[in-house]
Amino acid sequence: MKAKFIRSSIAATFLFGLMSATPALAENTTNVYFKGEIVESACGLSPDSIDQTIQLGQQPTHIFKAKGDRSTPVPFQVKLTDCDTSVATTAQFTFDSNPDTTGNLFSVEGGATGIGVRILHDGNPINNGDVAASNVLIDGTNIASFSAAYEANVDVTATPVTAGVAESWALLRVTYL
Repeated sequence: MKAKFIRSSIAATFLFGLMSATPALAENTTNVYFKGEIVESACGLSPDSIDQTIQLGQQPTHIFKAKGDRSTPVPFQVKLTDCDTSVATTAQFTFDSNPDTTGNLFSVEGGATGIGVRILHDGNPINNGDVAASNVLIDGTNIASFSAAYEANVDVTATPVTAGVAESWALLRVTYL
């Protein structure tokens, strides 16, 4: 009986040793950053409205047959949060950037020529630097809808639009009244 107990103890010790020798799975580590800002304003700006990238897609040069021709507009929104109408009742939106050759569009960089980026509000063109829209605020969340498209800014019959990367940017200012 004593020999059986010793054999069982040795077997248990051996199995325990095998289990403890099994390597642990590797773990993943990374940093998590928290970024934001506390503002003295009538509204906050939703995280999904900060540093947006609007993909205008690949557009063929043949759609730009005349100055002012546009690609299909791509919608985007600016979402204001926690608005307080006792602080302000109206929000004005202004987009500023480097002007194109007409001064009205947003210039593009990257190789494509003969086009700029046009921002629209309710289908109406907004010139670079002009107040784009005035929205009456309500308490809580407010959403302003816009769209963007490429637009031919040259007489295409004399100077055709050329292919290439076409990237632009705009600074959005929201002014509360």
